[in-house]
Amino acid sequence: MRKKITSLSLVAIASIILALLVSVSQLTFAATSQPGETGLLLAPSADTLGQGSFVIGYSRLGLTDCVYICAGVIPNLEVGLGSKGFREGATIYPILKFRLLGEAVDLPAVAVGLEGQALYVAASKRLMSSGPRAHLGFGTGRLNGIFVGVDHVLNPVTISSGSGFQAPITTVIGEYVGGAFNIGARFDFPKGLSFSIGLLDTSRLSAGVSFTTKF
Repeated sequence: MRKKITSLSLVAIASIILALLVSVSQLTFAATSQPGETGLLLAPSADTLGQGSFVIGYSRLGLTDCVYICAGVIPNLEVGLGSKGFREGATIYPILKFRLLGEAVDLPAVAVGLEGQALYVAASKRLMSSGPRAHLGFGTGRLNGIFVGVDHVLNPVTISSGSGFQAPITTVIGEYVGGAFNIGARFDFPKGLSFSIGLLDTSRLSAGVSFTTKF
């Protein structure tokens, strides 16, 4: 039985919607979703890791543990491996994405990809020069048909407090994927560290951490 939306969930939804409406700064960069490929929380985007980029990450999706490694081997192509669960119950899955078109002024970026047994095509486009970025796609498997999402960067650079601490680049996220609405945020710290947190189906907590480096 699905949980009812709590007052905490409603506050989180309202906060993210308000942030999307009032914020005006933006930055485009590729960041991994919690299953491992570049994307939002669970929805893939049309972005790919830059050539020579390597990512290792861990996510907790409800009651499921997920670990992954991914790399940008050549321009517009990322490959990787992920694992859901540990020990005897672990399920290993491949990650593969190829970007067919880069984003232009009048055209979205378009990519095709594979995550486990799920095949998908995704398109990503900034809605306005100073607005959020929209994502639309169709996939099989866990993606279960059409998926849509929006993300928006609140601060395009890290902010120093003067005491040595740097506030991370913060991105708010909303998406509909696999028949559920998910909301959350991603925090990108200096030197490749990233942390994300979300509510899956606005009720189940998810979190992820990843580290990106060059090879």
